[in-house]
Amino acid sequence: LALLGTAATAEELRIATGGHYPPYIYEPGTAEARGLDKDLMDEICARGGFDCTWVDLPMGTIFQQLADGEVDVVTGGFGYSSERDALVDFTCPYVTSGDSTGLFVGRSEDIDLLSARIAALDASLYLKAMEQAQRNVTPYPTEAAALDALTAGDVDVVFGSHNMVAMATARDGYYRLGEYPTFSGGTVLGVSEDAPELRAKLDDLLAKISSDGTLGQLQLQWLGQDSGDTISRCFDPSALT
Repeated sequence: LALLGTAATAEELRIATGGHYPPYIYEPGTAEARGLDKDLMDEICARGGFDCTWVDLPMGTIFQQLADGEVDVVTGGFGYSSERDALVDFTCPYVTSGDSTGLFVGRSEDIDLLSARIAALDASLYLKAMEQAQRNVTPYPTEAAALDALTAGDVDVVFGSHNMVAMATARDGYYRLGEYPTFSGGTVLGVSEDAPELRAKLDDLLAKISSDGTLGQLQLQWLGQDSGDTISRCFDPSALT
């Protein structure tokens, strides 16, 4: 009876991803889901004794659904931004060594990026960077859809991630045209502002996973680089503003 009582009180954790975003998450919402964030959250669920379920949500609504309490944690390679921080809270960054720039891809090398019609992933830091730069940018639900729009001639360039460039390279006839900063403050887990205890618990688990080398091994496996005890170097995410 005691064991049954313990199992019944396991805290449910509803984890949301925002689409296919290698190497952080591949094939979200399927039995083949994998990646750095999948392994990291599996470790957190095991150590924290959480009863975890996964859902895949549209990028355009994922942070609002988190703020509304529809899910408990958002993951999948998301970077910190002050705009997102105004809506939800974040854990310590668990990857800080990645690029903070986006890349332009086009079907021609002779494109004026100042006047070009640009496609970017909806609700992403790439889209926000182009909006802040006052470029002519259109959101698309996935980076693959943005590349499809480029192929169809609906846009002149796509601005996005290294994963987007890899997809474009596989299609042939695409040119890398330059880069632009996205001002990401590191890769984080999103948590509702109404769940400060959960954020504290996640930060504590991240610290333990980092200090014993597990996080470094996951970074090495999925990113090709062990950054050491990343969480020990954590600073207050509000300082990123």
